Amino acid sequence: MKKKYFKLSDKISDLKAISAIGNTDVVRCGLSALDSIIGFKKGYPVFIGGAPHSGKTEIGLEWLVNLSIQKGYKHFCYLGEGGNVETCFLELMHKYIGKPYNFMSENEKIQAECFVDSHFIIANDDVDFMIEGFYEAVSEAELEYSIKFDTTFFDPFNDLEEELMKFNGREDKFLAYALKEVRKSSKSNKRIDFIVNHIANIKPMIDGDTKNRYYPPAMQDEWAGGRTWWRRAFLMVLVYRPPSFLLNKNGVNYEANETQIFCQKAKPKGIANLGVESIFWDWKKNRYYCRMPNGQELYSCEKAESYKLQPNKDFTESINSLNDETKVF
Repeated sequence: MKKKYFKLSDKISDLKAISAIGNTDVVRCGLSALDSIIGFKKGYPVFIGGAPHSGKTEIGLEWLVNLSIQKGYKHFCYLGEGGNVETCFLELMHKYIGKPYNFMSENEKIQAECFVDSHFIIANDDVDFMIEGFYEAVSEAELEYSIKFDTTFFDPFNDLEEELMKFNGREDKFLAYALKEVRKSSKSNKRIDFIVNHIANIKPMIDGDTKNRYYPPAMQDEWAGGRTWWRRAFLMVLVYRPPSFLLNKNGVNYEANETQIFCQKAKPKGIANLGVESIFWDWKKNRYYCRMPNGQELYSCEKAESYKLQPNKDFTESINSLNDETKVF
């Protein structure tokens, strides 16, 4: 039976151990421009949201590859919208080497195969998982392959089987339960559990200059399923592709391959900051890169040589700037 309460003296040894570690165990996502707003810590889940075709899966897989390169992390992934298992493995190898499998040299193929085989297990997307069943499959894979996963990745969340009968048909109650299970999984396994979600139907806006309609970035309570995501989240990340007809805060059009990463909630303290940064997509390499203020273009796991990251403005200010001179349609 679990103990229901504690005095400080009951936990003094644990407290000292945690204090000694602090946030030295925070890991970065591998894209230098995001270091000021994004950090991951084992024991805490990460929620990634965005509209269709915004790059949620792309950025999530990029982060996983980076974590393996930087820290040797191992991952268990369900990729319901990534095609069959073979396609998912090809995607990961493309990201690692920077070119499609059939364009790799034999040596590059061996490197890619060894890397992905060592760090990734892909779940069968023909299996219908409930939330508990997914984490049971993770444990089964750990036993079968004698490994310990550092992360799990479930994409998209709406592929989970909903157990609505247990909650009198209420999706909101099921969602609150399922996300609590995700949090419990991260904590009990000292793991980072990534969950990918869509956004809800939000109203389009009209650009004041071009009169074009577009969808603005979703706020925290505009994720599919509502504000339960906001309430349950530790790290909450929105992926957004700004239309190229819009002007950024410097009065310049957003680039066609530009993606904005919003940190919409940052917990625990010290691992991340509310803010927004832009990254850019290179379709040939199947990779993102950063454009630093000093002109450097850095791909994943490349470090800036002479640029010190500055504090980021609050993301709400960025959204207001993005939507200047616009009106709700």
